[in-house]
Amino acid sequence: MARINQEDVMISRYEFNEENRKKEENHGILYLFGEINTGAAAAVTKEIIEINRKNELEFIQLLVNSSGGYTTDGFAIIDIMRWSRIPVFTTGIGMVASMGLLVFMAGAKGHRVITPRTSILSHRFSGVAWGSHSNLVAIRKEEDLMHKRIIDHYLEFSKFDSREDVEDHLLRESDVWLTAEEALSFGVADVVENNAAKFVAAV
Repeated sequence: MARINQEDVMISRYEFNEENRKKEENHGILYLFGEINTGAAAAVTKEIIEINRKNELEFIQLLVNSSGGYTTDGFAIIDIMRWSRIPVFTTGIGMVASMGLLVFMAGAKGHRVITPRTSILSHRFSGVAWGSHSNLVAIRKEEDLMHKRIIDHYLEFSKFDSREDVEDHLLRESDVWLTAEEALSFGVADVVENNAAKFVAAV
């Protein structure tokens, strides 16, 4: 199994071009930047599956810088992360918010790294529905199921063990902004890392 050589990966000098993207994908370094939508989910899940197919790496490093997006696409990424035979480590930089936070939280326990200047937002999902009265009643079932999926996700990937605690601390009626240290104390992150050179360091 190949290990990532820290000297080969210089994030601070990274140039966003296709050649470097392919090179870093070969090292197991993936990016979830911007809105979480069908395109982003397709790209990330395809890369995770391809790395598993090659089976040459000890872990996958997923960098998350996202203000969130669609819950269904986020859970598609999470399900493939959990399916992966190769553990997916996550690093949160820039902004880790809404569905971006849920994806970040799903990283392998002990390897969910957040930087001290990352903006972190936890909140309840929102949506828009329209149609006849009967269809709106039917849609309510999926909305309730989605809220339960999110609650269950927090219960699995945070320190809280009751729905009430999750809703009191992380899913209040208003937005919950967290410091990196609070994310650590609530168990949604494992490490607050101040040294960029360690982002993709081996275990």
